[in-house]
Amino acid sequence: MKFLTHFQYAALLCCVLLGPGCSDDKTGGKTDGEPTQAPVFTAFSPERGQAGDVITITGSYFGTDASRITVLINSTPAKITGVTDTAISAVVPDECGSGEIRIGLRRSSGGGNLQLYEKTFETLFTYTVESNVSTFAGRTGVTGQHYFGPLLTSCLYAPSLLISDNEDNFYLAEWARGIRLLSNGETSWMLKMYGAGDPSNNQGNIATSEWDYRFRCMAFSKDHSRLWILVNRSQADGPYLGYALRSDGYTTWYSDSTDDRPDCEGLAVNPVDERIVICRNQDGSSRIYFYDPDTHTSSEATGYTPIGVTAQSRPVFSKDGKRLYIIHKGWNFISAYDYDPVSHQLTGETPEFAGLKTDTARDHADGTGAEARFAYPEWGCCDDAGNLYVADSWNHCIRKVTPEGVVTTLAGIPTPNVETNTDTFANGKLAESVFSRPMGICMDSKGNFYVAEEGFADIRKITIGNEPENE
Repeated sequence: MKFLTHFQYAALLCCVLLGPGCSDDKTGGKTDGEPTQAPVFTAFSPERGQAGDVITITGSYFGTDASRITVLINSTPAKITGVTDTAISAVVPDECGSGEIRIGLRRSSGGGNLQLYEKTFETLFTYTVESNVSTFAGRTGVTGQHYFGPLLTSCLYAPSLLISDNEDNFYLAEWARGIRLLSNGETSWMLKMYGAGDPSNNQGNIATSEWDYRFRCMAFSKDHSRLWILVNRSQADGPYLGYALRSDGYTTWYSDSTDDRPDCEGLAVNPVDERIVICRNQDGSSRIYFYDPDTHTSSEATGYTPIGVTAQSRPVFSKDGKRLYIIHKGWNFISAYDYDPVSHQLTGETPEFAGLKTDTARDHADGTGAEARFAYPEWGCCDDAGNLYVADSWNHCIRKVTPEGVVTTLAGIPTPNVETNTDTFANGKLAESVFSRPMGICMDSKGNFYVAEEGFADIRKITIGNEPENE
């Protein structure tokens, strides 16, 4: 919950009720027909509700002048929609959250002065949210276009990896285009990762070779001051790991690695000790490396089993830094490891932590461990409880994997093992929503999920509510 200090609250009430400078009443002590008695605030109802609902505060001697009244729900001003002498109606603000309901009413006390009457109810208001899927950015279904501007009028070109920073800005990798920033209701260029061509505000003549065959993924440092960027190239072609800095708007690529590590696939940064994990193909198998920014080199990890060369592995750390998940897209399963931030070693390997290791039998099935089935699972992210969320691309849905390896379908109607979902696009309830080839997934600070999907060329928002979905 968020609470204002007593001083902040009094100042807010003063400025809202009395206007700029908290000026005195200009009525010369007249009441303009308003009651002279002190108002009595008795109760409010309902005690729970969602954005847009109307709450009613009952009592007596309120008068009828709404300009003299303010209502704060969890420190957020609520719009007054009606006032009678015994009831005040106010609208629950969007995203106000749960917390105290406070009310203030000004009244002339004679001599041109105003008196402020305040009430804080002991009963807390519960802000409710229903789980749902909505469109966050992009013109759904408009593919092959590349435009910037307001979120919902921008055109996203083959959106894939999506990550967020600690200020709820989003960074989207677009195939053959670059990295797009989504911030303050707009989308814009951030970092252009291609070989040549004109970075104009449309498809233009943009070369695809550098992006297609070089860029692999990106991940933030612990304090989000550095954006690590992994590419697939040999030492002869240039460094495989570099970064962009927050201090210059992440607009410039700086090289970092000095050793030779071609065929890189995945990147993750431990949120506790900032250990960098890289997945790469080597000698016919997918391997795990630890990268040291001090020496600008990497070394192979121990305590894991290499996977077949087509693994296309994507590493994800839990938020406490103690668990490393590896999503093996090409083999349709997820392995898990314990990680010690002190010794910096992997232990406790669980090979088929979620899903059956197979490069052919792609399918959709919920279950525990190897009972579950995936179809080309792509990128993932973790919540504070250690749950892993995965964009299951060819099943066209979002999967949740608990720390115990229990796999369920969080959102989307599964369409098992097809490259393109031909079902009609749908937002709404989680179990009734329709996705098409989801690729990247990340979370914001409020626990909402954002999914970049290639098929519909947009970004969807998944709101996890505190109310059960209506059947």
